Amino acid sequence: MADNHHHPPEPSPPEPPVEPALDAGSQALSEALRSSFAIVKFVMVVLVFVFLGSGLFTVREGERAIKLRLGKPVGEGEKQLLGPGLHWALPYPLEEYQKIPITEIQSVTSTIGWYNVTPEQELAGTEPFPTASLNPASEGYLLTADANIIHSRANVQYRIANPTGYIFDFVNASNAVQNALDNALLWTAARFTVNEILTRDVI
Repeated sequence: MADNHHHPPEPSPPEPPVEPALDAGSQALSEALRSSFAIVKFVMVVLVFVFLGSGLFTVREGERAIKLRLGKPVGEGEKQLLGPGLHWALPYPLEEYQKIPITEIQSVTSTIGWYNVTPEQELAGTEPFPTASLNPASEGYLLTADANIIHSRANVQYRIANPTGYIFDFVNASNAVQNALDNALLWTAARFTVNEILTRDVI
């Protein structure tokens, strides 16, 4: 007669712990954070495009431009000059650019030997009346070779033929032309007598 052995049932494996469900407030906070991160990413992308787009500039006909990187020109020789069209530079202060009008006529007037003109007179295009005496503190004058005093002014017009020299060789090119014209008037007046200045067509 066979023996029957009774085996107890094996215990079932433990069920995995169930994570507590997020309540409505936590879910709303999670959604809000995801939306905020998406907005921040979008804003950052827009700012990057705005930052890079701020370096776009246009050079018109009759102009040349020179791009400076940390204050030094980009390129060498003629390659420093940018012609008409659309160009791009890294935003300031990494890079900047300067435009030079090469076809525009520049004008400088010397009043070192002229009467004192008020802003109102200059705006109206009127001339001051000559006076019987000279006030050296407020009136310009030129001294001739025979020690006479005259009043004279001059105007010079020029075009910029060397854009790179115009930018890099002078702190202020217009002031340099002004000083050269003033010196030319003083030097010329000192070489001739008053009669020679008044009667000669070319000095």
